[in-house]
Amino acid sequence: MFVSRVLRLGAVALLSFTALIGSAQAESLTSALAYAYENNPDIASSFLTVRSARQGIIAAEGARLPTIGAEGSLGASWNSATDSWSTSDSIGLGLSQTLFDNNSSDAAIRGAEAQYEAAIFGAENTEQNVLLSVISAYVNVVTNRRVVDIRNESIGFVRAQVQSARDRLELGEGTQLDVAQAEASLAQSSASYQAAVNNLRQSEANYQRFVGRMPGALSGGYNFSALIPSSLDASLARATSSHPALLASAAQLRAAQYGYEETIASFGPNLSLSGNVGAEGFTANTVVTGASVSLRLSVPIYTPARDPSVEQANIGQIQSQLEGLATRDQIVEAVRQGWAGVEAATAQIEAATAAVAASRIALQAVIDQNEVGQSTTLDVLDARATVAGVEETLISAQGQRTIAAYSLVAAIGALNAQTLNLPVQQRTVEGEIVVNHTAPAPADAWGNLR
Repeated sequence: MFVSRVLRLGAVALLSFTALIGSAQAESLTSALAYAYENNPDIASSFLTVRSARQGIIAAEGARLPTIGAEGSLGASWNSATDSWSTSDSIGLGLSQTLFDNNSSDAAIRGAEAQYEAAIFGAENTEQNVLLSVISAYVNVVTNRRVVDIRNESIGFVRAQVQSARDRLELGEGTQLDVAQAEASLAQSSASYQAAVNNLRQSEANYQRFVGRMPGALSGGYNFSALIPSSLDASLARATSSHPALLASAAQLRAAQYGYEETIASFGPNLSLSGNVGAEGFTANTVVTGASVSLRLSVPIYTPARDPSVEQANIGQIQSQLEGLATRDQIVEAVRQGWAGVEAATAQIEAATAAVAASRIALQAVIDQNEVGQSTTLDVLDARATVAGVEETLISAQGQRTIAAYSLVAAIGALNAQTLNLPVQQRTVEGEIVVNHTAPAPADAWGNLR
C-alpha cells in the first residue's frame, strides 16, 4: 500500500543522511572551511592586526636611532638706536642621539615584541572562532535540511491518510471524525513544515555570513574523532598550556609588565648627544661655516605626574593578570562543556537510534491494524508523528554531537587550518602567502613561518 511505501522511503532517506558524502557535487565541510579561511574578513583583519603590531616594534626601536634633519632660517630685526634693519640667515644639518635613557627604550621594545606576540596568538584565536562558526553553520544547514525533508515526508503521509479516510467514508466504512482528524493533522504538519523551512533559511543566511557564499549541496560527512584527546584531563592539560587565547593573555601581561618598567625608567637620568653643521651670512655676503657638538644630561628631581603614571602602569599589570585568569576559567569551562556535550549527544544518539527502530515497528503494526479495522486513523497519525519526532531527535543529536566535538577541539586550541589539513595556501603569521612550500620552517615568536 501507499502508506507502507512512504514508511519505507522515510527509512531510506534517514539512512542516506550519513551517506550523502558519496555525491560528487556536494561540498564537503573541509571545502567550506577552506573557502572561509581564504575569504573571511575577520581572518584577514587579524592578519592586519599582526602586521600593525610589527610596526610597533619598529617604532620602539626607532628610539635608539639618531635623528638627522635639515634646518634653515631667515629673519630681520630693527634696532632703534641705529634706526636700521639687519638680517640673519642660516642653513645646516642637525643630529640628535639618545645615548642613555635608563633602559626605557629597551623596555619599550620588549613591550612591543610582547604585543606582537599577543597579536599573533590573537589571530590564531580569531581563526579558531571563525572556523568553529563555519562548522556550526554547515552542520545546522545539513540538519535543518534533513528536518525539512522529514516534515515534508510527514505531509505526504498525512495526505495519504486524509485521502484514505475520505475513501472509507464514501464506502461507508469510516466516519467524518476520521476525516476531520486527518485534515487537522495535515494542517499541523504543514505548519511544522513551514517552521522548518524558516529555520533552514536562517541557517543558510548564517552559512553565507561565515563561509562567504550560499550553501549548495552539502555532503554532511564529518571526521573529528582523531582530533579529540583521549580523556577530559588530557583535554584540560592541552587547553591550559597551548590555547592561543591563553597565550595571548600571557603575552599581554608581559607587555603590561614592560610598560611598567618603561614608566619607571622614564623618571631616570637621560644622556643625549646633539650636533649641527651649517653656514650663515648669505644675505650680508659674509658667509661663514661652523659646527658644534654637545652632550646633555638630564636628571629628574621632582615630577608631579610621576605617581599617577606609575600607579596606572601598575594597575595595567594587575588588570592584565586578572584578564588572563578569567580567560583561563573560560577555556576550562569550554573544555568541560564540550566534553560533556559530546558524551550527552552520543548517549542521545544511541537512545534515539533505538527509538527510531522501535517506533517504525510500532507504526507498521498500527497501519496493519488499521487496515483490518482494529485501529483508527488517529492512531496511525499519532504513530507516524512519533516516528517523525524521534527521527528529528536523532538528526538533531547527530548535529549537536558534531558541533560539540569541534567546540571541544577549539577549546583545547587545536581548531586551525593546519590541524584540519585544509587545502589552503600556506601563510606566514602576518597572512602573507608563502611561495616556496618545499621546506616550511617552524615559527618563532616574531613572525617567521609556523
